[in-house]
Amino acid sequence: MPALSQAAEQMTANVARHRGAAPAAAIVAIAALAAAQPLDADLWVHLNNGRFIAGRGELPYPDPFTFSAGDAVWTVHEWLPALIIFQLVDLGGVIAAVLGIAAVYALTWGLLERTLAAQGVGPWMRTAALVTASLPLFPFAGIRPLAFGLLAAVLAAVLALHHRRTGSRGVWLLPLVFVVWGNVHASFPIGFALLATFLVEALWARSRLPFIGPRPRTRFAPFAAVTALSVVAPALNPSGLRLLAQPFFQWGGEFRRFNSDWRPPEAFSETWWFFAAFLVLLGLLLILRRARIEPAMLGLLILVLAAGFSTRKVMPFAAVLAPLLLAQPLATAGAARVSLPAWAVRAGAVLAVAAAIGVAAAISPRTLDGPTVVPMPAAARDLVADTGATRIFGTYHWGAFLSWAQWPDALVFIDGRFDLFVPDTLSDYLSVTGLESGWRQKLMDIDPDAVVIQTDSPLARRLAEPGSGWRDIGGDSIARVLLPDRAKSA
Repeated sequence: MPALSQAAEQMTANVARHRGAAPAAAIVAIAALAAAQPLDADLWVHLNNGRFIAGRGELPYPDPFTFSAGDAVWTVHEWLPALIIFQLVDLGGVIAAVLGIAAVYALTWGLLERTLAAQGVGPWMRTAALVTASLPLFPFAGIRPLAFGLLAAVLAAVLALHHRRTGSRGVWLLPLVFVVWGNVHASFPIGFALLATFLVEALWARSRLPFIGPRPRTRFAPFAAVTALSVVAPALNPSGLRLLAQPFFQWGGEFRRFNSDWRPPEAFSETWWFFAAFLVLLGLLLILRRARIEPAMLGLLILVLAAGFSTRKVMPFAAVLAPLLLAQPLATAGAARVSLPAWAVRAGAVLAVAAAIGVAAAISPRTLDGPTVVPMPAAARDLVADTGATRIFGTYHWGAFLSWAQWPDALVFIDGRFDLFVPDTLSDYLSVTGLESGWRQKLMDIDPDAVVIQTDSPLARRLAEPGSGWRDIGGDSIARVLLPDRAKSA
């Protein structure tokens, strides 16, 4: 009988281990597919900054890439990922950057999975939670500093929640996490909200007021000290205190008008559907588990979800934090057990990973020429370089792409760093490209020696007209290059 009992225990352990293949496969699949997304126009902003920092050992202040910014104050709030991404591209090309970012995504979702497992969430529910949490990520995924911000957010939430459950001294690592967070991504106010909620909960638990649910083991005085240190910790960065104001500055109304990442998602857009699918699946998980959520967790969940619908850029953070906030109800509430043979679990995991890696390999960008989210003007870039132009007026989201190829020999009027150009420079750009009253005079005042603009844009058509003072010297279906009559063609 003892031998039979030991054999049964070993078989149970083996099955449990094989069932763990499902969440492991989900981690690999999510990381591969997320990193392989098309290149975003902001990538060249980060590459420019990373190259400058690597070569000069300092931040690019004042702005060296444009002829319009002058001494305008701005903040390189993602300088460390920019440096890492540039080094990866410089050492191994875009493929190295894809693999590096995939490792960051895998670490983030792996930490999420291990935390859920430690709290008793079963393998199938963990797998469902991981897949659900990944949905809002994909519209924002790829080689972006966002990957580092998500990792910092999960790490901060894991430490805070662990302290809440156990009173662990590991909470003193949080200020260090916020130092890193402040140097990789300007999403750290999400962490402030997390800590503030737990601090208020701890204060409420100490009072004689009614308290719903099990009392947290948060140690109020140490946690208050940790929170205070964490709030100032992001200021330990090359830009100093200015970084603390950056996310709130960008969240202001002036910026939300010009950058879609800081606006609410448009109804029924791709981003909206991904987030809606996430909410539906999350609701189904809770309904199936008949879950009861503690007030603090519910409050935080509502806060991050509302922030996601208020600002597109917060959506991935809301999604990745939600399973952590719901770990206890997902682990403790009743649900039907899923029982599959070990061989079926292994086979399914292998197939899922193989399919994900196959798709990722097929769609992944291999060079800086793409594929990209927005087609980049590679032909126009080469053509304008041959003209010797040094002052280029180009489409807003192409500026950094052109700078990457031609800096320091040529400067652009504007690029994707909207916070640097609001309001005056961006207003002039919109006036010229929108053919508003006085646009010709504004273009003369800008005084570019080349224009690189979308082929189908009204500005391209007007400048190509006889007698306009400009000459169309070529391009393709994406972009045209136009020179003022005083310039000589290549």
